[in-house]
Amino acid sequence: MEIAIALSILSAVMTVANFVVNRKDKAVKDSKENHQELIEYQLKELKDDVKTILSKLDKFDQDIDERINKAIDMHVKIYHGGVK
Repeated sequence: MEIAIALSILSAVMTVANFVVNRKDKAVKDSKENHQELIEYQLKELKDDVKTILSKLDKFDQDIDERINKAIDMHVKIYHGGVK
């Protein structure tokens, strides 16, 4: 009877140990996959942000060109009598 109890306790310990080891492996694997997904998401967001910045810079150049042209036209009208 003592041998049966010892074997039962030993098998219970082995079962718990096996469960813990398997869960740890799965958790490490899941964290690596989640980490990769997070990196891909962040890269996508950065690409979108760069596209937004580039579009704003393109519009900024157009706005500056328009302002310069208006200022030159105004200067010509005021100081050169409207002759270009």
